[in-house]
Amino acid sequence: MAPSQNVTTRGITRRRSLAAIAGLGAAATAGCLGGGDGDGGDGLSGTIDASGSNTVAPITSWAGENFEEEFPDVLVDVAPEGTGAGFQEFCRANSDYQSASRMITDEEVELCSENDVDYGYLEVGLDGLAVVKNSENDWVENITLEELARIWRFESDVETWSDVRDEWPDEEIALHARDSASGTFDYFTENVVGERGDIRDDYSATSQTNEIMGAVADNVHGFGWGGLGYLRDIEDDQPIEAVPVESDADGDFYLPTEQNIEDGLYSPLARPLFAFVNLASLAERTDLIGSFARFYTNGAQEFARDEGFYAAPDAVTEENHEKIDSWLDEVGASPEDLTVQRE
Repeated sequence: MAPSQNVTTRGITRRRSLAAIAGLGAAATAGCLGGGDGDGGDGLSGTIDASGSNTVAPITSWAGENFEEEFPDVLVDVAPEGTGAGFQEFCRANSDYQSASRMITDEEVELCSENDVDYGYLEVGLDGLAVVKNSENDWVENITLEELARIWRFESDVETWSDVRDEWPDEEIALHARDSASGTFDYFTENVVGERGDIRDDYSATSQTNEIMGAVADNVHGFGWGGLGYLRDIEDDQPIEAVPVESDADGDFYLPTEQNIEDGLYSPLARPLFAFVNLASLAERTDLIGSFARFYTNGAQEFARDEGFYAAPDAVTEENHEKIDSWLDEVGASPEDLTVQRE
C-alpha cells in the first residue's frame, strides 16, 4: 500500500533532535558563518540543492529563478535526474528539496528512514501526461486505455499500427517514453498498463522529456508519452500534437486541456505534482529553506501556469502554508523567523 497523501511529515517524534540541529545551526551562524548559510547578514544567501523529477523541474526552476531575482546571493540548483533517481539522493540527505511527479514509494520511505531523513511535501501543481503523435499522422484520431496498455505492456506483440487497429497502416511504430528512473514512468505504467514497471523493453527510453517530444516531431510514425508541459513548449513550432485518450471517468475521449484536467475528465492521465522538503535542512538553515518553501507556495499557481502546467486549487495553497507552519514548529522556529512571509 502506498503511503497516505494526507500525511505531511514523518518522524514527528524526532522534533527535539531537529530543534537541536536548528539551535546548532543558529549558533554556528552567529559565531563564524555570517550570512553564508542563509540565516544571517543583510539578506538571504546560500545554495539550495533540488533533486528529482524531470517533469516538475521547470516549475521548481522557475520558482528558483524568481527567488534568485529577489535574493541575488541565493542559488537554487535544480538537478532534473528523474523522480526515482532524485529520491535516491534526497533519502540519503544529499538534497534539500525533491521535485516529484508521484508520491513517495514504500521503498523510498524505508530508505529515508534508514538515513534519518525526515520530510514533508507540498503540492505545487497539476499535470497531464500527454500521449503524442506526429502531426502528419492522420490515422490516430483517438486511443483507448486498453490499446495503450496493449502497446506498452511487457512482451507486447504490437509492432505496427495495424496491430492496434486493422484499419491503421502496416508500418512499424517508433516508440519513445521515459526511463525507469522517472516518476512519470511509474505513474504511466501503474495507471495505464496496470503495474508499476511493467513495460516493454524495446522502446527508446530517456530521462529527458524534451527528447521524447523531439523524436516524435521528427518521425511520422513516432508515438510516445511524457509531461504535458514539454509538449506545450514545442507544439506551436513543430509537427507534434496530443492524442485524445479514453477517460476512465465516463468513457469518452479527451485532450489534456486545462478544463478537462481540472474537471477530472482527463483521467487517469492527470496527476498532482510535489516538492518534498528535507526537514533537517529546514532546521539547519531555517530562513533560507523555509523562505523558499513559503515563496514557492505563494507563487505556485503562477509558476505552474507559466511553465505550461495547471494550478492546484486555492485549498491546496492554504494546506501548503499550514504544512510549512507545522514544520517550523517542529524544528523549534516560527513563521516570523522567515524573511518571506505568507501572502
